[in-house]
Amino acid sequence: MVMVIRKTKNLYLYLALACFVGIVAIFVADGYFGVYDIVYVTSQEHEQRIEPDYWQQPWVKEQGYGVGTSWGEPVYFKYRIENRTFSIHEDEVEASIWRSGEKIKQLLDESVSVAPFKDATVEWKLQPEDLGETDLGLGGYREYTVRIGFGDIERKVILSYYREVPGYPEKGVPQSVPVPSR
Repeated sequence: MVMVIRKTKNLYLYLALACFVGIVAIFVADGYFGVYDIVYVTSQEHEQRIEPDYWQQPWVKEQGYGVGTSWGEPVYFKYRIENRTFSIHEDEVEASIWRSGEKIKQLLDESVSVAPFKDATVEWKLQPEDLGETDLGLGGYREYTVRIGFGDIERKVILSYYREVPGYPEKGVPQSVPVPSR
């Protein structure tokens, strides 16, 4: 009788451990499997990587991710799609530039097919001519929105263009003045 009780106690311990391992495995698999996208924006020799988790923040969902750049400089984009599923994922990647709620230009419209557990990257360049304006004016500032769509996913990147002011370094910040020595 004592042996039967001891085996029953161990059985419940093993069942509890198996349930715990199963729950942990479900959370790990749920966090890994799916289709993920990463946006890379390169402006003025600085590449910014925007991870999938960043897009989940409430203010980024509403407004988009902000990038500052100098007027007249091209901006380079890379859109990487990671397919962590057991089937092929096919859809259209679209990118367009917007200002004040109006579409200025379609930058990209391409069909992409991603094999299971592989990734695909689409690249394009936003030229200053694509903005539809030729001059920003001294010390001027404008914002444009690049909308990137892949199936039912939409990402917004806000490009803040500024014009450098002569006598000031990049982004219009006054230069530091040396302190006189005594």
